[in-house]
Amino acid sequence: MAEASWLLAGEGGMTMVQPTAIILYGKGIGCEKESDHAYKLAGAKTKPVHINELIENPRIIEGSQIVNFSGGFLHGDKLDAGMCAAGELGGKVKDALLRFAAHDGTIYGQCNGFQVLVNMGLLPGIKGDYSKISVALTNNDCGSYRVDYVRHKTEGSHFAFKGIDTIDLWCRHGEGKLVFSALGGVVSPHEGNMTRKEVNDRHVLLRYADKEGHIAKGFPENPNGSVDAIAGLVDITGMIFGHMAHTEVGVYRSRSPEWRFENDKKRRSGLRAEERGNPAGDGLRVFQNIVNYYR
Repeated sequence: MAEASWLLAGEGGMTMVQPTAIILYGKGIGCEKESDHAYKLAGAKTKPVHINELIENPRIIEGSQIVNFSGGFLHGDKLDAGMCAAGELGGKVKDALLRFAAHDGTIYGQCNGFQVLVNMGLLPGIKGDYSKISVALTNNDCGSYRVDYVRHKTEGSHFAFKGIDTIDLWCRHGEGKLVFSALGGVVSPHEGNMTRKEVNDRHVLLRYADKEGHIAKGFPENPNGSVDAIAGLVDITGMIFGHMAHTEVGVYRSRSPEWRFENDKKRRSGLRAEERGNPAGDGLRVFQNIVNYYR
């Protein structure tokens, strides 16, 4: 994999005691409370901001360190919900977000939030060009909304996934297949192949993987049929990134499908409920890494 500037960013940014994370909500997003809780667990202050507030006053993000685009059911999670939201946010918000990222601000999107960042042209941001949409997220190959607990393999050394090689996360979406061109589309196969190479060289954050941690070859390990099993993207600076999975849902181990079995084993060994507890899940490590970047 070719070296990019974001690979060198991982040991920390500005010094700060407690960073502030703006959590966007409204228009059916739905997972903002989980995201808010995740950042608080990780040690950040949070500031809920309605999407309409951001549209009316893009400068509202100034003074914070993190802007989080949460997932859920944005615009009812209908076809091209991310495209609709990106159109609503408009150029002024996009410009404000780019200035924010240029000054060491983190912009992170999960599921619908990732779709929004892609459809605003903020991801992948090839060669620093944010002026156009260069990839698309379309209907899952399975033909339906898919909910599954999926293994992901990290690529590069992005600060948000520091110390993480593989991570198991819930995916729940109907439009998560990442593609570079399509029959009858405006992007030619040649241009799509050039973008594909550039993305694979410099902009992959996560890939879907099998249980052994190898890159997924097909369904169900790759839940939507994304080309090259790409599950998440990062821009060239490393400050704008996202993926289809829900890290905010995985901040407790009890959200894992294996937890009931693990908890029952502890119960049978004689541990009381308060002793068994609810350990941290893998998803929390991502939010801790983001928050610790600013410490």
